[in-house]
Amino acid sequence: MEAATIDGTERRGPLTGYRVGVVAHRGRQEQAEVLRRVGAEPVFGPVVEAVPVAGAEALEASTEETITEAPAVVVLTSAAGVEGWLSSAEGLGRDAALRKVLAAARVVVQGRATAAAAIALGLTVEEALSDDVDEAGRSLVALLGDLDGWPVAVQVDDGHLPSLLVEVVRGAGAAGFEVAVPVAGLPADREPALRLVEDLVQGRVEALTFTAPGEVRNLVALAEKAGAGDELVVALNDEVTVVCLSGACRHAAVSVGIVEAVRPERARVGAMVDALVGHLGQRSRRFELGGVEVTLRGTLAVIDGREVWLADRERALLALLARRPGMVVAKAELLRRVWRSDGIDGADGHAVEVAVGRLRRRLGAAGAGLQTVPRRGYRLVAD
Repeated sequence: MEAATIDGTERRGPLTGYRVGVVAHRGRQEQAEVLRRVGAEPVFGPVVEAVPVAGAEALEASTEETITEAPAVVVLTSAAGVEGWLSSAEGLGRDAALRKVLAAARVVVQGRATAAAAIALGLTVEEALSDDVDEAGRSLVALLGDLDGWPVAVQVDDGHLPSLLVEVVRGAGAAGFEVAVPVAGLPADREPALRLVEDLVQGRVEALTFTAPGEVRNLVALAEKAGAGDELVVALNDEVTVVCLSGACRHAAVSVGIVEAVRPERARVGAMVDALVGHLGQRSRRFELGGVEVTLRGTLAVIDGREVWLADRERALLALLARRPGMVVAKAELLRRVWRSDGIDGADGHAVEVAVGRLRRRLGAAGAGLQTVPRRGYRLVAD
C-alpha cells in the first residue's frame, strides 16, 4: 500500500495499523464491528463450535434459579464448568449476585482440578470429593446429612447426559437441580484457527481477544496438536496483547501459561475494546530517525505526519530494532526472529540485506537512522 499524507481532516481510529485476533464464534461479528470502528483489522480464527442458543438460554435460566433458590449446597464437578458458569454470569451482569449465593452456600467440588479452579476464582471450598463418581456419591450423601427438601445445585458440563450426582442428591431427599454448562468443542474446520496461530507466532497479529475460558484452552490445544504450543505461549507473553472478557477467562489464560492478560472493568465487548485501545496505545513506539519523527503502530508507520504501510517482514524488522535502539542486532538473530529460520531452509543473510534496503527506502529520510554495522548486523540510531 502506498504512503498517504494525513491532511488533518482524515479520521483514523486509535488502533489503525493493528491486527487483532478474534477466536470467538458467537458474537464475532459484533467484535469485528467494534474493532473496525476504532481502526483495527480483525483476523478470525474460531476455536469453538457455536454453542446452541438453547444451551446458553438454559444456563442463564439455571443461573437465575441458583440466585433465586439460594441452595444450601452447590456441587461443582469440573474446572471448565466452574470457569464457564462464572464467565457466563459475568457476561449477564449477574456475577455479583451469583458469587453472593456461592459465598453463603457449602461449596463441594469433585476432583483436585475443580478445587484448584474454584479457589483460584475466589470461591471457598468446603469439601473435595473423589473423581470416582460412585465414591463421590457416597461421600456426598454423608455430607448432605438432613437436607430434606433443601435445594442443592449440581453443576454439570453437558445437559444432555444424566448427572449421577444429581440423582444421589435427590435420593438423599434434597431438591437437587442441574446447572448445565455447555461445553465448547473444537470447530469442524480448524484451518482458520491454525492460520491465526501461525500469524501470532510469526508476529503478524498484535493482539488477541478471548470471550470465554473454553476459547483459551481450545486455542492452546490446537496449537499443541500442530506442534506450536510452546511457541504460541511465548508469543502471547511477548509482543501480543491478550485481552480476556471475564475473570474466569483470565484464570484460564493464567492456567495455560499466559502471564499477563488485560481484563476490562465490565464484561462487555465495548469495554474489552476500550481496554485494548488503552493498552496498545501505551505500546506504540515513538522515536526520531535521521532527525525525522517516527511512530510505529503495528503495520503502520507515521513518518513526519506521513503514513507508510509496512509489509509484515518490514514491520517485524523495524519493531525488533526499535526495541533496542542503538544496539546492534546480528543478521542471525534477525533471521531467527523475523524469518523464523536458522538459514538451513534457504533464508540467509542476503534476504536480510534485501529486506533492510527495502525498509530504508520505505522510511524515506528516516531511513538514514537504520545503520549497517559491517560484519555485525544492524541498528537504529534513534534520538
